[in-house]
Amino acid sequence: MRTANRIGRGLAWLAALALTAAGSAVHATSVREMTIVDLLAHSQVIVAGKVEKVSDGFAANGVPFTEVTLEVTDPIRGTKGKTHTFRQFGLEKPRTLPDGRVYLGGRPQGWPTWRQGEVALVFLYPKARLTGLQTTVGLGYGKLSLGNGRAINAYDNASLFSNVKVNRGLLTASERSLLDTSKGSVDARTLSRFLHRAVDGNWVQNGSIANAKR
Repeated sequence: MRTANRIGRGLAWLAALALTAAGSAVHATSVREMTIVDLLAHSQVIVAGKVEKVSDGFAANGVPFTEVTLEVTDPIRGTKGKTHTFRQFGLEKPRTLPDGRVYLGGRPQGWPTWRQGEVALVFLYPKARLTGLQTTVGLGYGKLSLGNGRAINAYDNASLFSNVKVNRGLLTASERSLLDTSKGSVDARTLSRFLHRAVDGNWVQNGSIANAKR
């Protein structure tokens, strides 16, 4: 009963938090597109891997979460272990609480979905200070599905390389082709090499790559 009471007391607060999160998601996906510069600039962790496990539940403070564990295949920034686990806001589906009530607050619209066995490249914001929650930069912009040697996000990579200024003298021929892509899937290996070099060389910080004026 203690668990039910704890969750029950937090339902109103969680509903408000979910509405706020949903509003933020709408803003992030409909108002501001994200480029590769944005993904690099705002991510604390960049990692590719196979989704090993997906679960959901309520944290000790009553916040609903979906927990994702990746089997790491390409650690680019911020992680060195064989696996990387993070929690994003919201449940996978409605949940019946111990007291019989049904919590309907699931994942806000526009937030990434996760499936065991899928392979993805993810750019993750720093963890939230109060909740420890973490999600992809720009939501659907910061999760790229990997398959058949290609990489693509929820928006067909539209805007990913648009309006980006780069010192092209730093790029290989395949990377120059990558940066010229206006839409559609890109070669995953070339993207990985580009990201490693951009991170190791601090290209965003030193201005070697930047957003053009919007």
